[in-house]
Amino acid sequence: MKGFILLLRTLAQAGINNKPSLSAWPSHIVPQGQNVTFTCDTHSEFNIVKLYKEHGNPNIQGHNRIFRKDLLLGPVTPAFGGTYRCYSYKRQYHNDLSSHSDPLKIIISGIYRKPFLLALPTPLVKLGEKVTLKCHSEIMFDTFILTSHRMGISKDSFQLSAETHIGGSRANFPIGPVTPDHAGTYTCYGSYKQTPYEWSESSDPVDIKITGLYKKPSLSALMGPVVTSEENMTLSCISDHQFDMFHLSMKGVPQGRGLPTEQSHSGTFKANFFPVPLIQAETYRCYGSFRNSSHVWSSPSDPLYLSVTDNHRMIHMLIGLSVTMILVFSVILLYACCSAKKTKLDQESEVRTILNRQDPERQEVQEVEYLEFEQMVFKQQSTTPISQIPKEFSTDPNVYME
Repeated sequence: MKGFILLLRTLAQAGINNKPSLSAWPSHIVPQGQNVTFTCDTHSEFNIVKLYKEHGNPNIQGHNRIFRKDLLLGPVTPAFGGTYRCYSYKRQYHNDLSSHSDPLKIIISGIYRKPFLLALPTPLVKLGEKVTLKCHSEIMFDTFILTSHRMGISKDSFQLSAETHIGGSRANFPIGPVTPDHAGTYTCYGSYKQTPYEWSESSDPVDIKITGLYKKPSLSALMGPVVTSEENMTLSCISDHQFDMFHLSMKGVPQGRGLPTEQSHSGTFKANFFPVPLIQAETYRCYGSFRNSSHVWSSPSDPLYLSVTDNHRMIHMLIGLSVTMILVFSVILLYACCSAKKTKLDQESEVRTILNRQDPERQEVQEVEYLEFEQMVFKQQSTTPISQIPKEFSTDPNVYME
């Protein structure tokens, strides 16, 4: 009896030692309609491998499938979701089985519309501070799942019950105080408790950068801190630290990809960000990083505030000023002309008055002329009206005599 128990312990110990490992490529989260490759590593190329599904629908392609090392499955459907394991044995010894691998959950994503992920207050997090990743959706999910990966390798997965609110559901994932290990790319999914292996489409990724690990660089504007609204700006980031890359941010949000550094004649390292289109006044900063730790950045440079002037507004102001000056000049010119004319008339009147005083005969002649003109008018008014003239010539002479 003791010998039998010892044999079982030996077999169990042997099974632990040759326990295979099961993995999925490119990820254990598989978008619906794509393929997935299972790899059961048995540490021996002579073993036969068997894959089976522990939880979920067993009636799928690949269940109890025998293969050497790698097994390709797909295009996947929601039925492929579940928990898988694998084990191995030698072909000539069917009863000499290895231990079973650790369970591997295969998630089928893309069943529902994607949620939205937002980093609050900013995806650039100073070492030791906290950040909140807010996942929200218009769909009333039961659960939200937050995943993180770095350099293409999945790191962690966090799950929270959803909170309902007007217009959908949400979950807030607090992270921190942060360390360099918290840096990476985060995405979130929505799901239901009754179908835990079926997730929504992935949210757009959010890159969390940890800052404050190295000395800050300096940022300057090559054309000055004031530009017009249609003008592009060149920003120069400089440091005496030998960074591999420089990064630009606006309002705490990274702007595009980083630029490789160049060593200047003075021995400093710099990168010029061009063009930087400016629409309104903004505050910029820059950071330095190294290639082997692209998610870990230096302390931010001092803020650079750029103000913008509006070309169209200046043009309109100049046009308005020009029109106003023309109107004022026209009024002044018109007033001057009227004043000159009035002065001339006054002078002529004064001259006539003086002449009349100096020449009484001239005044008498004018009075005679006025008198004759009045008598002429009087005579015209005293003539017989047209209405009293006979319409027909009469033969009676007495009419004409009268």
